[in-house]
Amino acid sequence: MWQQRIPDETRLRYLADLLELLPKRPDVLELGVGAGVQSSRILAERGRLTGVDISRQQLRRARERLPNATLIHGDFTSVELPRATFDAVVSFYVLNNLPQEELAPLLRRVADWLRPGGWFLASFPSSDNPGWRGEWLGTEMYFAGCEPTTNRRLTEEAGLEVARDEFETMIEPEGEVRWQWLLARRGADQPRR
Repeated sequence: MWQQRIPDETRLRYLADLLELLPKRPDVLELGVGAGVQSSRILAERGRLTGVDISRQQLRRARERLPNATLIHGDFTSVELPRATFDAVVSFYVLNNLPQEELAPLLRRVADWLRPGGWFLASFPSSDNPGWRGEWLGTEMYFAGCEPTTNRRLTEEAGLEVARDEFETMIEPEGEVRWQWLLARRGADQPRR
């Protein structure tokens, strides 16, 4: 399997750092939960995980691996979730499937879903890609992304204060891919937008 050929130490390191900031049994939302890989299992064991994914097939796999999680089939750009419900929202390696114009509205929704003082951890694509659609690994896919300065600006404009802004180069079977990791916090007194 393609994903098993990629080391995942960076995701696990950032996740461990995030968990240090959260309450003992946090409520966490994962955007693009996929098949419920190791990071999702850690979140489900540590707290109450809600995962959203657009793929029914991936959610079937996730249900086997995450029996206690709440899993929602849907598009995370339009799913309806209650305000101020989560201690953290995470998104790992999926924001590159989002059209550029949908990033700002999603980040505002993330800020809205977070409790005051809650954290957002995500890996963002780190290059300007207005959008590409084509066959990848045997399926039709869409990829896009913004420059790192835009990712950070949109995160801050959504009302989230960036605490970490770092880069990682991942070695995929096809070559190197550079990701921007942002860890941001919703202010305790911040009004929802």
